[in-house]
Amino acid sequence: MKHRFIIILALATLFATGCNSDKKSGTMTFNIEGTFANAADKMLYIEEMTPDNGPHFVDSIKCDKDGHFSYKGTMGYQTFFNLHSSEYDYIVLLPNDGEKININGDANDLGTTYMVEGSPESRLMWQIQSYINDANRTIADIAQKDRQNRETLSETEYENAHRITDSIFIAEHKLVSVMFLNFIEDNSGSLSTLYAVDAPFNHTGRVFYAESDFEVFETVLEGLMRQIPDNPHTQYYQTRVERARSARMMAQQQQQAGQEFIVE
Repeated sequence: MKHRFIIILALATLFATGCNSDKKSGTMTFNIEGTFANAADKMLYIEEMTPDNGPHFVDSIKCDKDGHFSYKGTMGYQTFFNLHSSEYDYIVLLPNDGEKININGDANDLGTTYMVEGSPESRLMWQIQSYINDANRTIADIAQKDRQNRETLSETEYENAHRITDSIFIAEHKLVSVMFLNFIEDNSGSLSTLYAVDAPFNHTGRVFYAESDFEVFETVLEGLMRQIPDNPHTQYYQTRVERARSARMMAQQQQQAGQEFIVE
């Protein structure tokens, strides 16, 4: 998602006046207002996350000398918006029509410091980010302990200690999985569940995988189809799940055919 942001950042800087002609036209409106520490005269950038997860640059916002900013947005349907303070530091908002969203945090570490009010589903996105932040901190502690053990223990002692840290890591993944499963059940039909089912774990991994957790993906789709079947995000996700279902069925058929061949 971020590989295009460098280009976007360069273009946005070139047009630092924040021309609004690129803003997506639509019938729904929302307002964002807030104050960030360490953001005096700093530029912020708004991207819409399109249904295929491609970022679309929407606008730039300049904070005043106190780090205060305001923005009025429009959308044709409920969708996700990224608010960037830097190339890799961003938050995800999920506005609804007519909402007045208030955000505060530290522009130098926005993803772990921000708070949001005035938008229930943006608040759900904050809850997801909080789960991820907590898991990342726990994993970082486990990794640090493992490095310390490797440096200070004998080979045999380290092997025993490593089994313990591995078990703690596995337990953390199970805990996070349960938290996200509860979130998906509690917020069935909300677009926020799309982010919950695709949540990262340990930076390079994920909480859920289609191969082993396909029923979770289907549960998310069932809720979306019940509540917002015409939303483009729902429609794109339906196609994604149907393709995964087909691939899953084909793999099962191939496995069954292989087993039958062996039996014969």
